[in-house]
Amino acid sequence: MSLQMRVVHFCMGLVPPLLHSEAATEQMALHAPQPHPMPASMRARFTATSGNGVTRVFPKRGLRSGGVLIYLHGGAYAYPMVAGQWGIVEGLIDRTGLPVIIPDYPLAPNHTAAEAFDFVQPIIDEAQAEFGRVILFGDSAGGGLAVSLAMQRRDAGNRQVDGLVLYAPWVDVTMTNPAIEEVQHRDKILRVPGLVWAGRAWAGNLDPADWRVSPLYGDPSGLPPMRIFQGDADILGPDVIEFARKAARAGVDVRLRVEPGGFHVYVLSVPIIPEAEAALDRSARFISGILTQA
Repeated sequence: MSLQMRVVHFCMGLVPPLLHSEAATEQMALHAPQPHPMPASMRARFTATSGNGVTRVFPKRGLRSGGVLIYLHGGAYAYPMVAGQWGIVEGLIDRTGLPVIIPDYPLAPNHTAAEAFDFVQPIIDEAQAEFGRVILFGDSAGGGLAVSLAMQRRDAGNRQVDGLVLYAPWVDVTMTNPAIEEVQHRDKILRVPGLVWAGRAWAGNLDPADWRVSPLYGDPSGLPPMRIFQGDADILGPDVIEFARKAARAGVDVRLRVEPGGFHVYVLSVPIIPEAEAALDRSARFISGILTQA
């Protein structure tokens, strides 16, 4: 574990943990701001256009053809894209040359998972028709949504996405894994009660244990190749490890990297933390490999 990882994680412990209670999470969701636009620091090198709830980001130089990335942001399904998440977008465009499509998908508690599914699936269809190969990448809740969408495409007989890149994906919103308790004392960011509230709100009329809401309970067979980056100081880790093992047993091309000392979505600390830089480097190599396949 790098010194930078230690310092950043220590500093996170100086403020109250996110989602520490149901009431706090509900208030956060009800007073969520608008999605953060592309930072001014990126405007010289990237072009961003927004409309109909979708932002498209293109590099002004070095644009690569043959594919596109679709980013599904995290935020417990209740909070929009924040400034720090733009670092992942910037890092992957720089490393791959691919454009990124960012759906501003509907969020809880005013909207539910079913509405988000209906919003994002056509975006994937359109991206496939326009760009060819499509790789979904997402962090936390966005990672869980990416897996769910891929499972649904498989079951519906739709053209599958070409790959999944997942950063600490939230694959079980019930948060009932007994191993979570063993990790909780090391996680300075997340707490179970708030996540459980958010999961219920997101599920809507669905059971939180429905695989469309919690992909851990679904059948992973037939999913596209995926790469998962997880920290071991993150209460989502036990479920992520179980999901990766389940996918591997089903014959999926899956590789999971569990970073020692890694906090929840540590890749958001790019470029400060070398482990975050390394995760984006590995992600880009995986994506480039998909684009060069015959």
